[in-house]
Amino acid sequence: MKVYSSAFLVFCHAVVFFQMSMEWKYLFLAAALVALSGWFRFYSQPSTFIHHQQVRATPKISFYKLSLQWPPATCHGTLRCKPPIPSDFKIHDIWPQDRYDEPIPPYKKKNPCTRKRPTLRKDLRIKLHTVEAHLTSEWPNLTDGLNMTANYKFWGSEWEKHGTCSDYPDDPLTYFKSALKLRRGIKTIVRFGRQTSWTVNQVADEVFYVLKAYPQIACNLNPSRTQKQLWEIRLCYDRPNPGQTPHILINCTHILRVRKGKIIGPCKSLSDSIFFP
Repeated sequence: MKVYSSAFLVFCHAVVFFQMSMEWKYLFLAAALVALSGWFRFYSQPSTFIHHQQVRATPKISFYKLSLQWPPATCHGTLRCKPPIPSDFKIHDIWPQDRYDEPIPPYKKKNPCTRKRPTLRKDLRIKLHTVEAHLTSEWPNLTDGLNMTANYKFWGSEWEKHGTCSDYPDDPLTYFKSALKLRRGIKTIVRFGRQTSWTVNQVADEVFYVLKAYPQIACNLNPSRTQKQLWEIRLCYDRPNPGQTPHILINCTHILRVRKGKIIGPCKSLSDSIFFP
């Protein structure tokens, strides 16, 4: 029945077409061609259309965040460390951040953040041998800081997560040296003594007094989960011009750790009391 109905409709349209004047026939044909052309362009490449809908642009680097961890808190909270445990702030990493203070995602072949080919993790030993001693001193794997295999495992992990989408994806030596240079340029971070307690806001004010820029404060919990500890102080640096490394200290966007607009970690307020072990 449907076949007969379709045939009848085609016959009717044909009759109407032949009854038209020559001018109206030309207009009718032109309109039909335009419609068919649009239909063909839309449906002839469906995979391309879907692909463009799914791909997300990689966010641009806005600034860098140097994360300095306090080993007594790290080793008395989240990690089991072999002695000796350092008693000064050590580098955790330097992270490229976007304008919303979110970390730039790591490199992926399906949606690369750079046209350059990032250095592979397995090649870091060759690239970093000239600064290996400095990294061991200032950027150790606190679980076993004298174990070079453990150190390279730690550095490799941080490189893959943050270095491959930094401004130096094919130059790990510059990436790691940039953090070392910043750390060596800071003589004092806080002046208060150990075994004391302070509010988050007091710690942030102290860092501002010493370095003239507001940091981000990260807390963790002691093993019994009864006390909040000063775990990390993170410093923010403006994105440098091409050919340079981060060097201009700026205020961090958030004093407390924030992810997608929500405060994360044990410290939820600037008035929270934290212990400096």
